[in-house]
Amino acid sequence: MNAEILDQVLLPLADQFEAGNPHRYSFKPGHVTEYEGLRECMAELVAEGSVLRNSAGLFQFSQGGYAKYLPRIKALRTLKSSTPAK
Repeated sequence: MNAEILDQVLLPLADQFEAGNPHRYSFKPGHVTEYEGLRECMAELVAEGSVLRNSAGLFQFSQGGYAKYLPRIKALRTLKSSTPAK
């Protein structure tokens, strides 16, 4: 799994999960060359049971997936808050 892409999808999924939002999240690559990596990352998350996907192609964390990635999510948030704005 591509770590850079994983990091980009974890925070929005976590935000939705923590808010108790029943809605699912969709992801769109920023550039056409990123499509395959994003698709592979999301497929791996779904296959491992960390993310649930509905028939419309929208995603949300499973309870287990959130717990599994919570340490990484916390690290990403810490890094994000300590990085100066550009």
